[in-house]
Formats: sequence, C-alpha cells, structure tokens
Amino acid sequence: MRNQNIFRPALGFLCLAIAYPSSLVSAALTLESSFNLTETYTDNLFYDDEDKEDDFGTLAGPNLELRYDNPDIVLGATYFGRFAAFVNNPDQNRYIQNANILLDLPFLTKRYKKLTVTIDETMNFTPQLDAFSLSGAQDASTTFSGRGTDSGGAGGTGGALGGSGISQGTGGTQGVFTSRASAFSNLSGITFGYAMTPSLTPTFSYKNQYLHFFSSGFQDQMTHIGRISLVYGQSEQTTIIPSYTYLQTDYLGTPTQVTVSDKLISHQPRLTISHNFTPLLTGSLQGGAAFSKQIGAKETLDNGATTQELSDKWQSTLIGGATITKTYRNGNVSMNVDQTIGGGGGLASQETRTQTITARIQHNLSTKLNGFASFGYARNKSTQDGNAFNTNTYRVQGGISYAFLNWLSGNLSYSHINQKSKGLAVGDIKVNQVFFGLTAYADPWILMR
Repeated sequence: MRNQNIFRPALGFLCLAIAYPSSLVSAALTLESSFNLTETYTDNLFYDDEDKEDDFGTLAGPNLELRYDNPDIVLGATYFGRFAAFVNNPDQNRYIQNANILLDLPFLTKRYKKLTVTIDETMNFTPQLDAFSLSGAQDASTTFSGRGTDSGGAGGTGGALGGSGISQGTGGTQGVFTSRASAFSNLSGITFGYAMTPSLTPTFSYKNQYLHFFSSGFQDQMTHIGRISLVYGQSEQTTIIPSYTYLQTDYLGTPTQVTVSDKLISHQPRLTISHNFTPLLTGSLQGGAAFSKQIGAKETLDNGATTQELSDKWQSTLIGGATITKTYRNGNVSMNVDQTIGGGGGLASQETRTQTITARIQHNLSTKLNGFASFGYARNKSTQDGNAFNTNTYRVQGGISYAFLNWLSGNLSYSHINQKSKGLAVGDIKVNQVFFGLTAYADPWILMR
C-alpha cells in the first residue's frame, strides 16, 4: 500500500493533461514501436566471484514510445520490456520493465510569458536494477532507442544479465556492481524556469526518488533533491550557472547487514561554466563543495562482533568535474571526469564519495555500419571514517551495429568488468559478457492528427 502514494503525482499530471481544454489544431498522437531479440553469454551470471557460473541467455521484448503533441500540451510515455530466459538457470528467468512519462505545458508559457514548466516521471520495476554502464550513461536496455539511433552499445543489456550497479537516479554509488537484487525505483520531478531577461533565467527544480528492494541485504531509500540555479548567458558561446542543491536521503525499513543510519543531509553550492569553443567542440567545467552529515550512522565490523558509531559532525568534500565533447564528420568522442556525493544506493546506508572517469567514441564506418568503444573507471569510498565502500571498478565496452534493412538492424558487443573492493558492502568481481541482438522497427502509427 505504501507504493500507491508514489504514483499519485504522476496520475495527477495525467488528469491535468486530459482535463485541460487544449486546442485540437495541429494535434497529433503517434506511436513508435520496435521489438528486440538478443542472445547473450556471460561467464559470471550472478556477479559473484565466489559462486562464479557461466550461462547463455535470451532476451526478447518491445520498445514503445507514445507521444501526444498540440500547441498547449506535450505528453509522452515510453515503455521498455524484456523477458530474460537462461539455459542453465531457468529459476532466474524474469521480466524486466521500465516506464517513463514526460509532461510539458506550453500553455503556461502562453498564459504566463517567459515561464517554462517540465514534469518528469520514471518508474522501473525489475528483479534487478541495471548495472551502471561506465560509458557515462545508463545501459541501452533502460532507454528507448528509435530507428537509426545509437543508445550506448550493441545489445545494450550489460546490466540486465548480471549484478546490480545501484546507480539509477540521483545519489547512487555509480560504478559498484553486486549480486542480484529485486527492486522498484520511482523518480519524479518538476522544473520551473523564468526568463527574466534574454540572458538570465533562474530555475527551480525538485526531484524525489524512492528505491525499494524486495531482496535481503539492501535498504530502502527516499531521496529529496531541491535545486536553485541561475542560468546566465554571458555570450552566445559561454554560459555561467551558479547553483545550490539540497540533498536529503532518508533510510527506510530494515538496515543492511553492515550499516545502519537514519538520514544523510548535504548542502552543495556549485558553479558551472560551459563554453562552445567551436560549433563542433564543447566543454564544461564545474566546481563546488558538499557540506554533509549523517544522523544515527553505525556500522558492524568483524562479522557482527563489533559496532562503531560514525561521526555526526558536518564535513566538507570538494565536488565537481569537467566534460569535453568533439563532434566530427563521422562521429563523436567525449570524456568526462566527475566527483559527487551520494547516499549508498541501497548497498549501504552511508555517505559515499564517487569519482569517475569515462571516455567514449562513436564512429560511423559507413552509412549502415556504426562502431563504438568506451572505457570507464569509478572509485567509491565511504566518508566520515566509514568502511562500507572502498571500491575500484573498471569497465571496457566495444561493439558494432549494422542496418540490414530500413526496418531491421543488428548489433554485436562485448563488455568486461573488473572490480576490486576492500569495503564491507561489496566484493571483487570479474565479468565478461557478449551480446548479439536484432531489432525490428515498425512504421510510426499516426493515431490522431
């Protein structure tokens, strides 16, 4: 019954969209759909080096995108579903699904000049949250990929077949892989912007993430993120954004085996500068500090023999990063360096500092053949003298995709994960995965015009 409250904001947004007497001029309701079939092999199905087992698997399911557009309201929804079946472990067969809702309200901008409002809602129910893809984005298995697009890798199901890198939404421990975990995730948010002048736009956003685990050894979380920023266009090439973020993670239900905590509170001022060096070369630099404290934090050592309390004093941590992206005639290349603060992502109720380095290249070898490669490194370390996380994770990916026909594409990819951990929450992991997939695209259906 607790989860019903999570859906009420989304249902309210839908009722608003349906009830509002919008104009039917130039209105359109369209549906895009595709069906994916992927064969895979992994040498460590359970992401557990102490119980290493290889297996072959088949994933099959639809990608759907429904969108309603008119001059007053833009309402979109995407759905991703995969049934996963395994040869040697049929008891691990399951259905993975993800739904997203986007609501934009242009009529508010017409009624209240210079005002913009965007509403987001994402729900993910799966016997296992997808692993974090160290290419700097989620695996393609969590997103809808339209005809002719590249969404992160051939097959795109690296996280769907192994352990859980609990990193979806905000505040996760990006780059940490662990054993299977049945979970439900809901992320909803709203953003307001008001253009005071052509070059100055203050914005306010609020996001709420609920993370619930059905598996033992993980802890539920409710995270609130409020952000105020001031977008200043100094020139056509340079944008300066000072911002302040308030993050609060409340730990719910049964604690993990090694940690217990009531909540994490973090205040994060930040300055971001982005610059377009050329039309094809862009970069950004951001820096700030996180002032954080944990309330009621404890951890268990020596297999439960010892319990120590962690500091509840305010501590400061530098945060920030840099990104550079180069687009060229046949593709693009990007690199990102980042340091953030999170709440443990369900693996541990403990403040965690995450440092990531990611690099990626996508190249069009021909009009039908595309290739990509990526490398990622993540270091997760508990702060406040905690011992839950002290983990280094590396991931290398590569693959190709080929458009056989206008409605049929294929892809082949490889992923290698190597994780070394000295923390209490996770262990050492090595995983090799190979994917071969086919995707058939249907013509868009125009249901209303």
